[in-house]
Amino acid sequence: MRTRLLAACVAVTAVLAGAVGCSSGSDGRSHAARASSDPASASAVPSASHRDDAQVSSLMRRLAAWSDTNHSVTATENAVFDGRKVRFDGLFAWGAQPAMDVRVPTAQLGLERFDSSDKTEVLLVGGSRYYRVDPTSDGPLKGRHWMRAPSSPSAGGSGAVAVHGLRPENSLRMLPDATGWTNLGTEDVDGTVGRHYEGTVTRAALAADSRLVRATGGSTSALLAGDDSAELDVWVDAHSNPVRFVELLGVGRSFAIDFYDFGGLKTVAPPAARDTADATSVPGRPKDL
Repeated sequence: MRTRLLAACVAVTAVLAGAVGCSSGSDGRSHAARASSDPASASAVPSASHRDDAQVSSLMRRLAAWSDTNHSVTATENAVFDGRKVRFDGLFAWGAQPAMDVRVPTAQLGLERFDSSDKTEVLLVGGSRYYRVDPTSDGPLKGRHWMRAPSSPSAGGSGAVAVHGLRPENSLRMLPDATGWTNLGTEDVDGTVGRHYEGTVTRAALAADSRLVRATGGSTSALLAGDDSAELDVWVDAHSNPVRFVELLGVGRSFAIDFYDFGGLKTVAPPAARDTADATSVPGRPKDL
């Protein structure tokens, strides 16, 4: 596990500016307290390791509950998938339907021929994604500033997975389903001291979580991008607030999220229909949009 984390951190830190959260930290969990020679006493007083396990499990449940008590967050997400890197910066919201208003480097989306800006505004609203583009003098984008695509990957390839990323609220919802948590000690996360925990989650565990199944509409396997398991790393500040989340899948596959300000429900308005073109009608668009 530790070898895998250190190897995968090469990819994650390449896109997390200033991130130092992939250091090895402490030696892991504290050693179990020596058991009492009195069987009754041993059963009545849990060992230190058992107390630590219970505390960590409780912490993970509290972190997952952030998606219940908060309904939006400004965050930075970096998706690294089979050589494709995509960074999202901005607002993510959830409620009846997920929504977002983020900026993504135009070159990472492959939209240079459609958007002359360094970063492209991307909206998620009403089950569709909207990409801000430059209007053209003819064709489907004539006089139009937005290109609409389905909210789920249509091509199904690794590029589509990177472009669509991982919902921040779902990253927290996965935490109680992970096992084998190790406390790696405190680390600096862009100026915030966070305690680093590492665990492993399986596709079977996610599928057995009825709450998560409801939240994802039955698509829990998508949280692992189709893999059978993943290593989860989370950094938590002194007030039990999530600071950073990293999901490590296969080699060269990861999602990393830095959480900033949580808040209430935010709405994202879709662009006007008259100012929008269907991406499927636009020649030369990236296949993974």
